[in-house]
Amino acid sequence: MNYIFFDVDGTLHREDIFVAFIKFAISKRRFNCLIFLPMIAVSFILYSLKPKAKSPLNGILFLLFLGISEYKLNFIINEFCGHFKKNYTIFKNINEKLQKHILDGSRVVIISGTPVELIAKIYPNYANDSNIDIIASTMKKQYFSYFLKERCIDNHKKTMLYNYYDKNLVFSHGYSDSLSDKPILELCREAYMVGKFGELTPYCK
Repeated sequence: MNYIFFDVDGTLHREDIFVAFIKFAISKRRFNCLIFLPMIAVSFILYSLKPKAKSPLNGILFLLFLGISEYKLNFIINEFCGHFKKNYTIFKNINEKLQKHILDGSRVVIISGTPVELIAKIYPNYANDSNIDIIASTMKKQYFSYFLKERCIDNHKKTMLYNYYDKNLVFSHGYSDSLSDKPILELCREAYMVGKFGELTPYCK
């Protein structure tokens, strides 16, 4: 069986789901923003200095969602995903390639830094497709808040991949918009970079 790698943000669509989710949460959690403004500001500064680190990002998320109820949390997530689906720029040609690979008998592995909880609501057809596996960041509700449990980014994408598959796995094709996916792209016999308009160019190892 052939295995195919797809990224999500910048690949299946143009926008960044997780960044959009944080911005949406800020607009819905203004009271928390006001109360914890100094600490949130510090967390944003730390995040700007270390954008690949999990702790600063979790500082932002923890303070934004502190004290949230299960009902309100689910409402915000569902509202965000509905809003995002109405406004995102989907790359039809890339999604058609994904479907073509499945029809060819390949298994698609989506690997993304965006939390799987959001991907599953924005792409329910992919989340429920038995020919597609989604390896992504995960969230958890704990300590009366909501934040990242695991962040699937850079080399950790490869680590999480090997938690699901054998370390000898090789992808026949790979698609991503970012060189931060180099650890995964290096596992692809043929890899392609996706441009801001969905155009494809070969990835040179």
